[in-house]
Amino acid sequence: MDIAEKTRLLAEMLEVDASEVHADTELESFSTWDSMATLSLIALLEEHFGRSDIDGTQIRHMKKVDDIFKVMEK
Repeated sequence: MDIAEKTRLLAEMLEVDASEVHADTELESFSTWDSMATLSLIALLEEHFGRSDIDGTQIRHMKKVDDIFKVMEK
């Protein structure tokens, strides 16, 4: 999956325009980055990337969009 598709998936999950999602964007800058987003991200990572090993604790340590991109690449 290319970066544009990953960006689209994240933007859809965060309910923002894809133009707002950049690798260096702080996750806290999204008003929708909350506990529901954490659950949604867990589901997204499992469904699209087969990552059933990621939990809420690991996601809470993520600070930037790039942290999510890195998990998507593994």
